[in-house]
Parts: sequence; C-alpha cells; structure tokens
Amino acid sequence: MSRPHLLMLPGWGMECHVFTPLIPTLSNIFQLSFLDWRGVRNENEYMKRVKNQLDSIHGPVWLLGWSLGTLSALEIACTYPTKIAGLILFGGMSRFTSNEQYPYGFNPIVVKQMKKQLQRNKGKTLTYFYKEMFSKTDKGKKHFQQFMSLVQDHFLGDDLESLSIGLGYLMNTDIRSELGKIKAKCLLIHGEDDAICLHEASTYIHKKLQVESEIYILKEAGHMPFFTETEKCAQIISRFSEGIHHHD
Repeated sequence: MSRPHLLMLPGWGMECHVFTPLIPTLSNIFQLSFLDWRGVRNENEYMKRVKNQLDSIHGPVWLLGWSLGTLSALEIACTYPTKIAGLILFGGMSRFTSNEQYPYGFNPIVVKQMKKQLQRNKGKTLTYFYKEMFSKTDKGKKHFQQFMSLVQDHFLGDDLESLSIGLGYLMNTDIRSELGKIKAKCLLIHGEDDAICLHEASTYIHKKLQVESEIYILKEAGHMPFFTETEKCAQIISRFSEGIHHHD
C-alpha cells in the first residue's frame, strides 16, 4: 500500500519551511515534495516549475497550496486535470485582487504600493506583509513571534526581481472562469479573520467547483491557519484524505 505524492506550494515571499508544523501529520499520509519560488524570472515560471516537478513523479499527485500557491495549484489542476488527484488549499483564491465584479480580493492599489515599497525597502515591506498574515487572536498567542523566528532561522530569502514578479503574478492571474475544468476533489481551509485573502474567496471556489469539495472557515484565524491552528488543520486533512491509499 503506497502513500500518494503531495507537492507543497508556498505563498508569496515564503519558503517551504513555513509548512514545518504540518509535516509530522502529512508525512504519515503522503510522500512529500516541496517547491520554492525563489529566483523566479517571469510569471509563466510558476506553472512551469510545478509542471516540471509533476513530470518527475510517477502517478497521480495531490497539491497543497497556500495563498499564491493556491493560484498555481488551481491553474495546474485546470490545465492537467487527469494528473491531479486532490487539492488542499489554505487561504485559497482564484483571483487575488478585487474589482467591481469580484469584491473578495485584496485592494490592487495596495499591491501596486507594495511593489514600489519593495524597491525602497525590501525588509520593511516583507515585515509589513508578514504582520498582516496574523489575526489579532494569532498575535495574542505569540504566533507572529514564532513565525519570525522560523524566518530568521530557516529562510534563505528571495531577490527583489523575483518578489516583484510574484506580485505581478498575483495581480494578473485570474482563473475563476476555469474552475469548472477541475477533476480533483478539493479541501479548502481558510481563516475567518484573514486580512490578506478574504475567506469569501474560498467560498467562491467551493461554489464554482463541479467536483467533491469541503470547506472549513476557522474562527479567529488569520492567513496561516496551518501554522496557528495546526492541530485542527491536521485533523481536517486526515479526515479528508481517509481512504486515498492505493496500490501502484
């Protein structure tokens, strides 16, 4: 009985170490692989990196995406529907920025400002973004400090060009009209107090999918529920993934 593969895709300005709290649970269920977005040189590279990794894995693959990683996961699941067996999405989005027809996104003006601020002071801009990921309750439980320790101890850091291209990818990618093509079953987990990506963005995906999907909105959690509500998220994933083991 072999464990299926799970490829894990982090968010903007993030690295695979952010998933550390979930690893013990996930490694009992899946064979884990990780992707990083460091050194990206154009927006097409997000898809390309995921596709290259998929091509190196035999058999169907599950994708776990968080934030920007959910955009790439959904994009891949739309483009190669038979290759993806399941999706686990934290802070899911089919479009990042808001417009008149889509009120659940991040303000595009703020993203443009972030692009400018990045050039002036990368460290300050990233720290601002990191703080926004945590709800008031998260911060009260010292999760922000724990996260910053993880960044200092394990993150290698990304360059300005790559981070700027990442913000461009977030502003320009819109796969709302493609969601019906997805064949993989989907688990959506979102923090109710997520200030980066409103939880309605996950509800939107859940309603548009034409496959089995489950959604969990976690009370008082921010943009990193797998980090701040690890036990709860681990239980949800374990339940959702029951019965997926198969013979090669």
